[in-house]
Amino acid sequence: MLLGGHRGNPDECPENTMASFRSAIELGVDVIELDVHRTDDGGLPVIHDHLLDRTTNGSGLVRDHTLAELKRFDAGSWKDPRFAGERIPSLDEVLTLAKGRVGVAIEIKNLPLPYPGIEDAIVQTVRETGMVGDVVVISFDHRSIKRIGELEPLILTGVLEAARPVDILRVMDDAGADVFCPHWASIEPETAQELHDAGKLIGVWTVDEAVSLAWSKALPANAIYTNKPRTIRP
Repeated sequence: MLLGGHRGNPDECPENTMASFRSAIELGVDVIELDVHRTDDGGLPVIHDHLLDRTTNGSGLVRDHTLAELKRFDAGSWKDPRFAGERIPSLDEVLTLAKGRVGVAIEIKNLPLPYPGIEDAIVQTVRETGMVGDVVVISFDHRSIKRIGELEPLILTGVLEAARPVDILRVMDDAGADVFCPHWASIEPETAQELHDAGKLIGVWTVDEAVSLAWSKALPANAIYTNKPRTIRP
């Protein structure tokens, strides 16, 4: 079972920053998970929310700024003064950090605000950084996942779900997905067996305490994503 750092190590560091990703890697995770949006000038900033307000000293929509403008905001002080000066990283920066060390789960934040062309930009960046075989691209927008698979069949893809679909294999097939990524409490061993029998992988989120870890092992999941990579171990 692989250990994934959800937004890096957000329990101890400001989420989705280079400090957070470095910390997760140092703690021995197998995969770091991040969130990607698209800027006004086509950049790929790594940040969770569509709004800047929660995790930076900026304000407004990510999509309304250029990448250079986003780089001016402080993305660390909100967590702790010692992280003052941490910036919003770009996707290529994180992939370069991860190369040869860990895999990367790239979540496309394409809902509720769409980013036309974001799939093409992500595939191009993954290719340019030489990470085609070391990433999985996931999203709640299953159309984006299908598009990624069409653009680059060698990239592993996954669909995010917060509930158990009526026909889980149909959902997977429609998106051309390799990995099912549910909330840990919305999947049970029978569904896990159905997916495994079909050759699919399972990555569950967000596993932060004993109950969710035990349940993930019982499924069993192929990977777990946690906010607490120092204390949660598969």
